[in-house]
This record gives sequence, C-alpha cells and structure tokens, in this order.
Amino acid sequence: MISTTHRNIIYGLALIGIVIIIAMPDVVMGLLFELAHFIFELLFELADVSFEGVETLLDKIVEHLFHTELHETQTIVFYVLMGIIAYPIYYLLRMLTRLFFRLKESLLAAWTLNKARATLYWQDLSLNDKIKLIAITAGAIYLASFIFM
Repeated sequence: MISTTHRNIIYGLALIGIVIIIAMPDVVMGLLFELAHFIFELLFELADVSFEGVETLLDKIVEHLFHTELHETQTIVFYVLMGIIAYPIYYLLRMLTRLFFRLKESLLAAWTLNKARATLYWQDLSLNDKIKLIAITAGAIYLASFIFM
C-alpha cells in the first residue's frame, strides 16, 4: 500500500500536471511533438544503420562465396534484398486487404444502424421538438464557425 504522504505527493504532482496542461497547452503539445519527432528520427536512423550493416554483411558474403567484382556483388545483393523484403510486403498487403474489407463491412453496418436510430428518433419527435433541435444545431454550427474559422 502507498502511504498517505506519498499518495498526497502523487495527487499533488498530478494536479500540477493538469494545471500546466490547461495553462500552457501550446507548450505541452510542442514538447510532445518534439519528443515524437525525436523518437521517429532515432528509429529511422537505427533502421538505416541496421540496413547498411546487413547490406555490407551480404556484400562480404557474396564477394567471398562467388569471387565477384563490385558491380556484380551489388547486383546480387540488391536482388537478394528484394527477395527478402518481397514476402513481408506481400503478406502485409494481403493482411491490409482483409482488414480493409472487414472494416468496410463494419462501417456499413454501423452506418445503417445509426441511420435507422436517427430516423426513428426524428419520427418520434413532436413538431416543437423538431424545431428546437434544428435551432440548437444551427446555433451550434454558427458558434462553431467563429471558433474554427
């Protein structure tokens, strides 16, 4: 169990964090974007260095096994790498195709269900409630146009 003092410290830090997020959202979002950018760059650099290492290793292996010159070695390594990369890309495309069709069916079912619910809701409203709903929606869109424009 966490002692009362430690719990109060944790709650205090959480409250300070919430106040900072509310008071300076642009600074917090900028910090999060910079952190995400740094992590992306780090992963991209790691992938590049790893690929170069694998390519160099394959260059040495092909050159040693087949006693080829630079151009022939590069050609062989290129096609070996394309063969290694082709299967995961093919598998990913098949998986994404299945996921797309499953998502399409789910979205169509959700659209049909929500359309039926909205239609039933609209039919159950009285004339005064329909007028109120239209007026509130129009007012909300009008006010939102000031915020987002």
